[in-house]
Amino acid sequence: RGPPFQALPRWVVYHELVLTSKEFMRTVSEIRPEWLVEIAPHYYDKKDLAEDARKMPKGNKGRAALDATAGGE
Repeated sequence: RGPPFQALPRWVVYHELVLTSKEFMRTVSEIRPEWLVEIAPHYYDKKDLAEDARKMPKGNKGRAALDATAGGE
């Protein structure tokens, strides 16, 4: 767990999504989107990842954006 005001990564993979009154990800790793193309080119396309990045809400206001204190405290 990082400092409370640490910037959130743009791309992550996670092992578990916990649903309580909020959503929390556990066992999270920051990744580079091009890694998805390298390990699963049959599923991911570099062009599609670039388009998805443009569709992301600004300021971490998307549904999956997490509280920087991630842990529910």
